[in-house]
Amino acid sequence: MPTIEVNIKILEKLSGKKVTEGDLEVVKGELQVKGNKAKIEIGDTNRPDLWCVEGVARVMRGYYGKTKGLPKMNAKNSGKKILVDTKLSKIRPFIAGFIAKDIKIDEELLLDLIQLQDKLAENYGKKRKKISVGIYNYDRIKFPVNYKAVDPTKLSFAPLDFEKTVNLQEILKEHPKGIEYGYILHEHKLYPIFVDAKDDVLSFPPIINSNYIGKVEPGSQNLFIEVTGTDHKAVLIAANIFAYSLQDRGSNIQSVVSEYPWKTKYGKSVQCPYDFKEQITFDKTQVENVLGIQLKDNELINILQRMQYDAKISKDTVTVNIPSYRNDIMHSTDVIEDIGMCYGYENLGESPIGSFTVGKLKDESLFSERSKRIMVGLGFQEIMSAILSNKQNLCKKMLLDEDTIEIDNIMSESYSAVRNWVLPSILQCLVKNMHTEYPQRIFEFGEVVIRDGNSLDHTRTVNKLCAGISDISIGYEQMASYLDGLLSSFGLSYTLEKIDHNSFINGRTAKIIVDGREIGIVGEVHPQVLNNFGLEKAVVAFELDADALFHLSNKK
Repeated sequence: MPTIEVNIKILEKLSGKKVTEGDLEVVKGELQVKGNKAKIEIGDTNRPDLWCVEGVARVMRGYYGKTKGLPKMNAKNSGKKILVDTKLSKIRPFIAGFIAKDIKIDEELLLDLIQLQDKLAENYGKKRKKISVGIYNYDRIKFPVNYKAVDPTKLSFAPLDFEKTVNLQEILKEHPKGIEYGYILHEHKLYPIFVDAKDDVLSFPPIINSNYIGKVEPGSQNLFIEVTGTDHKAVLIAANIFAYSLQDRGSNIQSVVSEYPWKTKYGKSVQCPYDFKEQITFDKTQVENVLGIQLKDNELINILQRMQYDAKISKDTVTVNIPSYRNDIMHSTDVIEDIGMCYGYENLGESPIGSFTVGKLKDESLFSERSKRIMVGLGFQEIMSAILSNKQNLCKKMLLDEDTIEIDNIMSESYSAVRNWVLPSILQCLVKNMHTEYPQRIFEFGEVVIRDGNSLDHTRTVNKLCAGISDISIGYEQMASYLDGLLSSFGLSYTLEKIDHNSFINGRTAKIIVDGREIGIVGEVHPQVLNNFGLEKAVVAFELDADALFHLSNKK
């Protein structure tokens, strides 16, 4: 969970009240105070706007009635521009920036800004790959500024904390930040650079600022903030978070326009801070269905305004305007969760038990346990792996080109897609156990998610049973015998028909058919697949549709 350090007096000044531990429940925060310093552990990883003292105080002001409704951004148009190079479209294409004027930077505020910068870049920004933030002394910059791609050997400057001038390639080899984050750019021939109208370097995104314009010190009064990245919405949200935070500290915000040579989702000229003008509409009865409470229209509007939404109700339809610094509102349930937090979960009444039933295991659960016992009896060891994986393991390493179900707002590249079969999980487990004794026989009875155009969300969850054997010398015949043992235990007759599959060796692979229905595949895993995963010994495997197997076995 994100943990931030704040000055308790600043938090109290910004929130307008004396802060106690219970006050932070509205931000799912745990407070530890030591003198004037406090640590706040934020229990919501989807709220990067809370990873700073200003964000926490802003929510508290609304909750305790100090402010009402959607916080407004009072940004004036500066007339300044960021010009984006077309060559960046395949490297690090997006940038947003704004100016914060008339704010006195002291040591405390500077540390808070750096903390927010680091939290956003490391967590929300996926270690700077998705987004990174640059903070500059505005008074040293000549506009318009240019965000462009250059040959890394032909441009040099003195990076932050360096006295000598080095080129971009040397920065990745010599500077601590270049060594840490250089992997983000290694695949590219050109690197992004950010320069002003005088060709003075502001920064080398996402690596390091310059040691001149990019060095902000106590005593500065005007700042320029920019965010670069690969996800345009994430870039704009991060910039909005910074803009609202600095406005809360008393700064006058001025907008800056990013000019793109191509059309982005938000246009070719994108002004920052950016108003997404997002809304959520839902039926008022959903609040009662989820929380079990009935609220009058004025009560519901009041709660939504305390939670920093603008809202209106028309014929029992609730329309809510979402703050432009929040990225966690994806459907009505997210808004209803905020309603529950504001109402107080401790105030929700108890619901009586409507019926009395005797519990027992479902037939499907009994089938699952029986399947596992059979596999253990055949000499296999059960594993349990995550249902989340990534397209690299599910498709590319398996020599497939399929449309996987990917996660929109990922926390980790390793877990960016929902698996559609179990065999990649089996292979990953074998990779991690190459040091142990062979042969290795493992299986998993687990869920996968496949596309289904007939369902409401176009997906369907299916149980699969997958087994794999790895050894110096192992072949199709051995795995076929284990498959026969499994299916015979359920009293099922089956046939095997030759099939070509990219993940398996041609001529050593078959589809499994029971009662005229294809329920799985068995075969020797292709050598290229083994190389892709880093496996040194042969692998044979079968994978069955366990749900189909359950229904077929129940007919017997």
